[in-house]
Amino acid sequence: MLKVANVMTKNVVTIDRAATLVKCAKLMASKSVSSLVVTDKRMPLAVIRENDVINGIISKKARVIDAMSREFLIVPPSANFQEVTKALREKKIKKFLVVEKGKLLGLLTETDIIEATRDFTRLHQIMQEIILAVFGLATAFFLFYFSPLKVAVFG
Repeated sequence: MLKVANVMTKNVVTIDRAATLVKCAKLMASKSVSSLVVTDKRMPLAVIRENDVINGIISKKARVIDAMSREFLIVPPSANFQEVTKALREKKIKKFLVVEKGKLLGLLTETDIIEATRDFTRLHQIMQEIILAVFGLATAFFLFYFSPLKVAVFG
């Protein structure tokens, strides 16, 4: 069974809750990410997304803590991938903080889930093609072995 630890993004970009939204926007741009994990003394508190930053700037909120989103779930690295995808579908949550013993280990996003699902689909297709090829070869062998053509070719 696939676990969250195998799919999550491990190098998570974090920002302190007291940071300004300008610093947050600059960090997002420099790291090419669409969200950051908000921390307080290295403990994960929330997630701040691009939309949160934009809405915070428009409403003249100055700090990350004023604009951050609480729309996320905390999951352990041993969580079952299927459970997380179920939460994605049912609760419409797109960010999952992977935490163990209070320590942030990773971030699982909707993009990570889509990529993992795409990889499973591709693996499934490859396995189907291999099975069809083996079945085709076995069928050809038995048709040839039990056919009158075998006697004509090998005497």
